[in-house]
Amino acid sequence: MKIWKLILGFFGLVGGLFAIQASKKKEVKELEKVIKETKKEEKKVEVEIKKLQEEKVVSKKEIGNLKRKLTNSKKKTEKMEKAYEDDDVESAEDFLASFSKKK
Repeated sequence: MKIWKLILGFFGLVGGLFAIQASKKKEVKELEKVIKETKKEEKKVEVEIKKLQEEKVVSKKEIGNLKRKLTNSKKKTEKMEKAYEDDDVESAEDFLASFSKKK
């Protein structure tokens, strides 16, 4: 009888660990969606910068500001991707919190 209790306890422990991992994945999956959205926005900004450079409508200062914002955005996206690859739930929650403040 004690063996059955040990076996059931072991399976319960393993099942609990899988349940915890499933709940942690939720934030990481949300982070993946945010990464996709920011990459789309980055591409739009790149196209806009090229268009403005070709037309020479705006000053170099404004184009420089746009490039700087784009660079900062790419760095932040890289950090988000690293958190996504490492399944770092705490970092994912931080990025999601900062992303939700922007909207």
